[in-house]
Amino acid sequence: MAKLTDDKLLSLVSQEITNSLGFYGGDLSEHRREGLKYYLGEPLGNEQEGQSQVVSQDLQEIIDSIMPSMLRIFTQGESIVHFEAQQPEDVEYCEQATDYINHIFNKDNNGFQILQTMFKDALLSKNGFVKYYWKTSKQQKKESYSALTEDEFNAILADNEVEIIDFTENFDEKTQVKTYDVEAKRVKEIGRVAIENVPPENMMISRNATNLDDCNFIAQRVYKTRSELVDMGFDRDIVEKLPPSDEEVYNDEAVTRKSYEDSTTDFNYQNIDPSMTTVLVTECYTKTDFDNDGIAELRKITVGGNGYNNYYLLENEEIEQIPFSMAVANPMPHKFFGLSIYDQIGDLQLVKSTLLRQLLNNAYLQNNSRLVVQDSMANIDDLLVSRPGGIVRVKSPDAVRPLQTPNIMPDTLSTINKIDEIRESRTGISRTQMGLNADAINKSHTTATSTNQLMNAGTQRIEMIARNFADGVKRMFQGLLTLICTHQDHERIIRLRGKFISVNPREWNDRYNCTVVVGLGTGSQDQRLDVLTRILNVQEKILAKGGMGIVDNQNVYNTIAKYLENAGYKNADQFFKNPSTTPPKPKQPKPDPLTLAQQELAMRQAKDKAELSLKTQKLNQDAQINQKRLNLEEQKLATKIIRDENLDQMQKEKLANQILKDDAKETLERDKLMKNMMQGR
Repeated sequence: MAKLTDDKLLSLVSQEITNSLGFYGGDLSEHRREGLKYYLGEPLGNEQEGQSQVVSQDLQEIIDSIMPSMLRIFTQGESIVHFEAQQPEDVEYCEQATDYINHIFNKDNNGFQILQTMFKDALLSKNGFVKYYWKTSKQQKKESYSALTEDEFNAILADNEVEIIDFTENFDEKTQVKTYDVEAKRVKEIGRVAIENVPPENMMISRNATNLDDCNFIAQRVYKTRSELVDMGFDRDIVEKLPPSDEEVYNDEAVTRKSYEDSTTDFNYQNIDPSMTTVLVTECYTKTDFDNDGIAELRKITVGGNGYNNYYLLENEEIEQIPFSMAVANPMPHKFFGLSIYDQIGDLQLVKSTLLRQLLNNAYLQNNSRLVVQDSMANIDDLLVSRPGGIVRVKSPDAVRPLQTPNIMPDTLSTINKIDEIRESRTGISRTQMGLNADAINKSHTTATSTNQLMNAGTQRIEMIARNFADGVKRMFQGLLTLICTHQDHERIIRLRGKFISVNPREWNDRYNCTVVVGLGTGSQDQRLDVLTRILNVQEKILAKGGMGIVDNQNVYNTIAKYLENAGYKNADQFFKNPSTTPPKPKQPKPDPLTLAQQELAMRQAKDKAELSLKTQKLNQDAQINQKRLNLEEQKLATKIIRDENLDQMQKEKLANQILKDDAKETLERDKLMKNMMQGR
């Protein structure tokens, strides 16, 4: 079966790009651009010279009020996500996966910033997108070696990470030894999980898609320099054919976002270095029957070019999953894009801005009203200059009189308040939650219960948005687990909870269920802390009565850990010891009388044996000392006998016999003492 040709593949991809949602122009792009302008408080386009041009920023107020609660819900707990095992033998691996994936998200990547951008894009631009992929980078380091032996030089040549730049061969005539001086470059590939936020205007989605699971085509615009593409391994000849990205029709959303910082930015700027010229690359993830077997498979097809010229094929490979996740604040049934906060209150911000402008214009007219002047009865030049204490020259007292302007301030302010009430009912975010209506809390008839109810009503809307966002976070973490199990082929040591642990994803399986931990319960933080305090008090009372079979030390520790977690301290082990990780003290068995008697007898025998050993050592030492003394005496006597020539033979024999008797007597006494000691034992 013949595969698709490159021309046919490029034709299919070009067609999908052109027909996709998010392609240049279109209502979706214009709608998001208007929402961004409203959030930034830019002019509405209907301003008149000499009139008020104030812009109400309700959209910014609502989004910035939702964001703190949203981020606290997801980041206050110890883990954003935990994995649940489907089989009993996978429990340990799931716990490791939970710790490791959260470590990758928060430590290897800036997890807080990723969530903040993702959620804000969703609230402002309908959908917030995140891309996750396995990123391989190279680290280069120059090394120099001198006086290497033949074996050492061959070892460097055999190292795949080392590239020889230059070497010098040396030969010593005296030692007949050959050595080498080497200059080398060590190149090491390092792979890691990369997580990036994708601007909404860079995403293109199939028109018939309702979610990422049934999306047959999704693409991302990526702007890269030619140098980056060559470094990524793409064909240099093809890369050099790609046109500069300034030939692309710029997306209005990107221009609006960038022009907020500097309206004079030159978007057509390009580096004069050809290798640093920015080009457009489109990464397409589509289902297509490339091998012509009748079944469409998911493939990543990377093309370069701007679409007005021919696309150039850079990459074509089969992949396991679409590397995108998205968050939607208010999903629309059977539609891919949901509703943003701008969709809910954009018209209200326009109306409120108009009312504020009219209110200010009325105030200007009240303070500087128009005048009715009798022609030729007043000096017009004096009237044209309005200053405190100024003089107006007139010929008649009634020559100048103010033109009455109706005061619309009370009615306008009440209308603005009504607009705020409509905004609160649409979004669920009240002024009390935003901290803008402190007087309502301080009113004498406002009880704590009614204020609580008001806060909870808005909290439910925020929690509903959080539940919708949780689906996107769940998909992202499930994708991270798949990446780790697929690409990480080595063991890694990381620090978790103050300890260094070894993580080996090769032992895992990416089939684990992914459960998103959204928040730490219902109600506000103060309410949860109050409930946990009451639970702890009840547990202490029950524990004081012996536990009654329903409370133990582990239950108390769990309550304390949950309390600290709600208070913002994620690791309770730095304050309290976990009973589950503390080894129990061994139980002391009751002593047996017979065993005690045997132990006492054994101890007495050991004591007697030790005393006998000490006495024996002392006797041996005394015997050695006496023997040395005897030897000295014998030497003295022998010397005296030899030197004394007047002694006769009889006297010599007598002295010798006496010495032998003394020696025998001493030996007999020592043997007798040893025998007595042995009998005494």
